[in-house]
Amino acid sequence: MSRLIPLNQRRPPTLPDRQFLMNLMQWLRFIGQVHPREIELGLERSRRVASRLGIKKAPLVITVAGTNGKGTIVGVMEQCLCQFGIATGCYTSPHIDSFNERIRVQGKQASDPVICDAFAQIEAVRGDVTLSYFEFATLAALLIFQQQEVEVALLEVGLGGRLDAVNIIDPDVSVIATIGLDHQEWLGHDRDTISLEKAGILRAGGWFVCADSDPPAALQNLAAQLNCRSFCVGRQFFIQQQGDSSPCWHGKTRDGADLAFSLPPFPGLLADNVAAAAQALVISGLDVDWKSRTDALSIAAIPGRQELRRDSDSGCRVLLDVAHNPHAMVALASRVAELRDSGRVLGKIRIVLAIMGDKDVDSMLDALESTIDFWYITQVEEPRCMSAVELENRLQRLTSIKAMTRFESVQKAYRSACVEADEEDLVIIAGSFFTVAAVRKHSVDTNSKKL
Repeated sequence: MSRLIPLNQRRPPTLPDRQFLMNLMQWLRFIGQVHPREIELGLERSRRVASRLGIKKAPLVITVAGTNGKGTIVGVMEQCLCQFGIATGCYTSPHIDSFNERIRVQGKQASDPVICDAFAQIEAVRGDVTLSYFEFATLAALLIFQQQEVEVALLEVGLGGRLDAVNIIDPDVSVIATIGLDHQEWLGHDRDTISLEKAGILRAGGWFVCADSDPPAALQNLAAQLNCRSFCVGRQFFIQQQGDSSPCWHGKTRDGADLAFSLPPFPGLLADNVAAAAQALVISGLDVDWKSRTDALSIAAIPGRQELRRDSDSGCRVLLDVAHNPHAMVALASRVAELRDSGRVLGKIRIVLAIMGDKDVDSMLDALESTIDFWYITQVEEPRCMSAVELENRLQRLTSIKAMTRFESVQKAYRSACVEADEEDLVIIAGSFFTVAAVRKHSVDTNSKKL
């Protein structure tokens, strides 16, 4: 993940004469210093360099924007396409464990040499164009996908949509996940305004899948003005789940005909996101017999998205979730309630929490107030992170807080929570990608059905 470096601490980047000797860590440090700002929205810089590189559009491009759920939708589509044997490139951000996660071909992370070679090619042609960290990464992904001759490129928007670097490529299918309040300083302060930034990935007459069950009026109006062929969750498509039977997807084909097929279980993933992933693939134009091919599908958990694992040392159950805004925290609380109601979690709920200071922290805490029994408050080594002391002060205003302890690091908070947890307890790690990244390597896969 890129880290915010105060402008007064930045130094002009220097590049060794022999670029091929740079390793990935050196390249990542370099691309984080090329542009004077960590974030500067706009397409012109990326377009100019993409033209110099000769980057062309993949045969099929599906772009996903939204506040929450983008990673899940992209991840589910990627799993399906790879199992169908379709050459697929997947670009997502931010990463949890390593930068390589952002660029995948056929489900496998791009290697360090491949990424370094792409960076070197970009650096060789960019000239005086300054690119941000994200713009460098986006161009590298597009270049790698072209070199690997992928049939399908799945592109996750980083911020907004209209002016995000991903949007230099025209999508064949545009997907917008749920829309909430986040990054207001860049995107606007209400859902209508934010939705118009997300809607920048729509194209006139294009295919549009909406995974927000209550889409803002501004988004619906713009899609209509653009004559998009729109499919909305709860209207044109949905997933039906009854008891122990397999989930059944119901939706529409490109010509508007009804279609239904069974899906495998998708533990921890929101049904609306999985349904949107399926709808996007169905209308993509791929030559797939959906009813027969989905019988053999499997859908695995998406790293850091309500992901159930076990602590490597104690064996206690942990749930990793990159939830970092109020809407995502509401979804997390709903997931915990589901685990409790089903009898899969009978003990206490403990949470390790570190949150970025530029988020709506109070609303995030409000969403979790009635869910958490023990709070382990901490911080990460990231300039944007709210200090553990300040987060503790914010929590103290909540009258229902049962127990709270402050720690200087996520690792120490996590270890304390796992040691103190009983067999029936659940330890949650949430608040940001940074929070999850700090401890995910200390956990192992588990069969979520045992929960």
